[in-house]
Amino acid sequence: MKLYKLGGILLLSLVLVGCSNGNSSKQSSNNESKTDMQNSSSSSSSATSSSTTSQESASTTSGANNSQSDGQSYDFSSLTQDLSSKLSDTLLPQNSGLSDTSKNIHIRYNGNSADSNIYYSVGNDALALNDASIKAETPYALLTKRSYSSASDAQSHLDYTSASEIKGLPKVNLGHSIIGHTQSGAGQQYISWNEGNWSISVHGSPVNNTTPKKLAISSVDMFESYSLPAPNTQGVVKFNVGSSSQVITWQAGSVVYRLKANDPAVAIRMAASMK
Repeated sequence: MKLYKLGGILLLSLVLVGCSNGNSSKQSSNNESKTDMQNSSSSSSSATSSSTTSQESASTTSGANNSQSDGQSYDFSSLTQDLSSKLSDTLLPQNSGLSDTSKNIHIRYNGNSADSNIYYSVGNDALALNDASIKAETPYALLTKRSYSSASDAQSHLDYTSASEIKGLPKVNLGHSIIGHTQSGAGQQYISWNEGNWSISVHGSPVNNTTPKKLAISSVDMFESYSLPAPNTQGVVKFNVGSSSQVITWQAGSVVYRLKANDPAVAIRMAASMK
């Protein structure tokens, strides 16, 4: 009887130990599983964070590249568009007038849409409209716009010479069926003619070997290739041989435009491209 009890006790002890080991093994397995899940989650989170960082970095780099590729251009066309947005209803040259395009055109202005002064100069660097350093440069051309109370008031500010005023003066053939008229005195000489609504004169000084005929002929040649703006009523061209004052002025309704350049060819090319 005692042997049975002892055997039973031993059997019960073995069962309890087995259960204890099973539970311990299951708990260990569960703990390992939890650890694996946490490590996996941590690894996944790290990978996600790394991926996000990489994406943010790529986005930043891409943004910098876009900023560089979308940088403002300071060529003549872009500067003219920028100026046009600031001076509405203002005619502007679409041609710089210069045959040498190796240097950058600089533009600065003051005034508003009604009355403005626009200065054109050249430099080595591409500069924004109205860059502070442009003011120190000597302009090769100056375009002014002046608005008046009426068309008749605007017309009164033009120094126009009608064909009848020069009709009786000595004639000179300028080519392309254009006949000029000469007027001389006090060592000065003028050749004048009319084309459409334009009165044109070229001034020179025979005493200083700057006779106007050569420039008058070359101007007529250029007018065959470049059409000046069609003034509402009148336009005036005044060129001077050996001078930096070459002026083209015309009326557009109650507005007067005046383009002054240091070279007649530059003035013609710029004025002909106005729009």
